[in-house]
Amino acid sequence: PTKREDELERTVRGLLNKICPENLRTIVDRLAHIELHRAAELEFVIRIIFGKALAEPHYCETYADMVFALQSRYPQFPPEREGEKPQTFTRVLLNTCQEEFENLPTSFEPSDDERRRFSPEELNLEMKKRKDKMLANMRFIGNLFLRQLLAVKVMEQVVKDLIGIKERPPEEHMIECVCELLQAIGYTLDTSSTGKIFMDTFSKRLIELKRLPDKDGKSQYSKRIQFQIQDLLDLRQNGWEKKLWKEKPKMKDEVRKEAAAEAKKQAKGAGTDALFMTQIAGARPAYIDNSRGPGQGQRQRRAGDLVWDQTYVRRICQYYAEDRDGAELAEHWHKAQPNPTQARQGLEWLLEIGFNDKAKVEITAETVTELVARRVVSWEHLREAFQPNLEGLEDMYIDIPHCLVFFHFLFAKLMLKFGKDFNASILSAMVDGSPFHWKLLIDGLKKCQEKG
Repeated sequence: PTKREDELERTVRGLLNKICPENLRTIVDRLAHIELHRAAELEFVIRIIFGKALAEPHYCETYADMVFALQSRYPQFPPEREGEKPQTFTRVLLNTCQEEFENLPTSFEPSDDERRRFSPEELNLEMKKRKDKMLANMRFIGNLFLRQLLAVKVMEQVVKDLIGIKERPPEEHMIECVCELLQAIGYTLDTSSTGKIFMDTFSKRLIELKRLPDKDGKSQYSKRIQFQIQDLLDLRQNGWEKKLWKEKPKMKDEVRKEAAAEAKKQAKGAGTDALFMTQIAGARPAYIDNSRGPGQGQRQRRAGDLVWDQTYVRRICQYYAEDRDGAELAEHWHKAQPNPTQARQGLEWLLEIGFNDKAKVEITAETVTELVARRVVSWEHLREAFQPNLEGLEDMYIDIPHCLVFFHFLFAKLMLKFGKDFNASILSAMVDGSPFHWKLLIDGLKKCQEKG
């Protein structure tokens, strides 16, 4: 290394060694003030950042946030050869990702030389380090995609390169890489039509691999890999909701708030559930505003700004499910400042959860009732969101039999909460008096009697 590279490395590593969510903005500002004189120096800095992110996967999201913040802070450099494009931060980052991916080990079987040089314990430790770095690479690439620094086509190509149909079946570590990557980005892929097509294709391929027999008719892959594939498929089936141990990088204010909330839950007898949190795996950070369509440009928000989207609505309803604090639910809803159209859309998202997720029918019905009771949303909002579901409920019942249970719970909770003030206009789609609708109402009244 040259004297200049030594100086750069000392400065950059010295800053990165201090990184945590609390001081991220300060570290970004200090990194941005480092003078870079040519494209090779920009590449050198990005490689250091990339290496630190892979060595410290616990801070993977923090490093991705840092890269997102730095993308507009460094200059672009003229091309080294005529006809090439200028060297920008994003282009150098993409090249680095590609090189790191191409350098992934093709096999995790130790070489003869490694078997001679290392003891069995040292060999196991070395293989573990390589595997951890490989999975951290997938997680970091996924988090860069969530921050719109890598395109969906790049994600598609990565998965195809790892588990696409080739002469030989992919090795187990390649399947692990795909599971790690899709867990990091699956929810966001599923929210777009193109991404959902990719996810359907990837899921189908994983199912094929899970069932793939070897030449003796046994499974090609170990039970561990089969379970890992199934866990990913189950996570998708569950709407990407994942229960996590509450051990992740946080700011001090977040720690204080969570400590107070946990103390309250423990006092209520929440037991070990207070030690876990529910998170949507693979959702974009809240400060990435993806509300504009392709070609319209995308407005980027600073970290801390609230974005009204399905992830936010799910999150605040999860808080309500844990604490049953209606005032806090209303506060969180108002904090994002949804307009009337967005409020109706928020109700549509909630109703979708209630009709589709058997485990959440009652809490979702209670959440909707609380929102109406506190006048956070109006009866008219509820009618507009509810009507399309009622009109198609008979067809929905064929595919999702438990959808009727959600109607019974929601009807009963609204009736019991409002009594004579219950607004029957939300049932206007049932005026045809069909036997299906009559039975629906009768069963709803029975639920009222049971709950009352």
